[in-house]
Amino acid sequence: MVMTLLTPPLRVGRRFLLPVLVALTSLLFLLKPAPAPAAPDMEIAVQDDAVLVGRLYYDRERALNQLRDLGVNRVRINLTWTEVLGRKQSGRRYQPKSVVYHWDRYDSAVNAALARGIRVHLTITGPAPRWATANHKVGVYRPDSGKYGAFARSVAAHFAGRVDRYSIWNEPNYKGWLQPHKQSPKIYRGLFRAGWRGINSANFGVQVLIGETSPYAIKGRAIAPLKFLRGVTCTDRHWRRHCMGLRADGYAHHPYEFKRRPEASYPGRDNVTIGTQRRLNTALDRLARSGALKSRFGQPLHIWYTEFGYFATGKYRMPAGRRAAYLKRAFQLARNNPRVHSMLQYLLVSPPKQWAHFNTSITLKNGQPTAPYWALKQFAGR
Repeated sequence: MVMTLLTPPLRVGRRFLLPVLVALTSLLFLLKPAPAPAAPDMEIAVQDDAVLVGRLYYDRERALNQLRDLGVNRVRINLTWTEVLGRKQSGRRYQPKSVVYHWDRYDSAVNAALARGIRVHLTITGPAPRWATANHKVGVYRPDSGKYGAFARSVAAHFAGRVDRYSIWNEPNYKGWLQPHKQSPKIYRGLFRAGWRGINSANFGVQVLIGETSPYAIKGRAIAPLKFLRGVTCTDRHWRRHCMGLRADGYAHHPYEFKRRPEASYPGRDNVTIGTQRRLNTALDRLARSGALKSRFGQPLHIWYTEFGYFATGKYRMPAGRRAAYLKRAFQLARNNPRVHSMLQYLLVSPPKQWAHFNTSITLKNGQPTAPYWALKQFAGR
């Protein structure tokens, strides 16, 4: 076909030449490979539920002003099933005929963030109420997917027009968030499918992310994220699928690297830290090719890093100067990956001693910025 257009009859009048050239140009344009879609500029995100939702030990308005100063344009919030139900409804043996949700604290946090031009990402997670678990206890033991889907639908309906991104459950590959541990991939698959349907039925078109996985295997406590992902998508070690494929709007992951420099290559091919993020890129490509997991439009999923940070206190604490340098480099590694749309600093304010078992904050208890705060601000400004 191309050769026919390139070899017109020898006698061609001028009035026939222009249409031929237009057709040729159009054909060459169509034959030219399309450039890979570029990810939009990476979001700078922060999560600090105790401050922004609970308002427990710091002034929320001051915290939001600091987020604006940092250049933050997204906050993530874990919306907890039992929290919005309340203790009385969560503790019932059977589901109430009329479920009443108490959105007040989340409404307040979402509205306060939006008022400052900061968008909100809600992770709809457990613990589940007693009437929605297999062991009939408030917790995370085999939550009922149908009841979770109905809950997710209620969340999306309530926040329609205010929240444009959701993710399904938090760290489902970690024992503390989903049990039984060995069955968690299968359980999560059911939760995701129900959550996807519920959210889209209430507010079609918002982003729904799969994953929210922790970064690496811990014996008896955490399944390596890529091994977990194979379980969720019914794929074998060669990424060949054996059940119906899933659709999602992106993959959420927590690429923590607590002990070493961000560029370090973490051992284990199924683990994914910030220094080994190519493993996740490759896995998502393979899943899309097999049809096991892809976007609404049939493409490989892009990535949202929805938790990250270095410890200020505790077993893995680092000097502030090193934390600052590592944090800045980690954010740059994420920015260098065109698949990554967001990178989130987990915690803004240093929590009191009773809540300081996981302290990756970047300001002191009184709100005074530390070196990591200034490093993040410099990165965002650049």
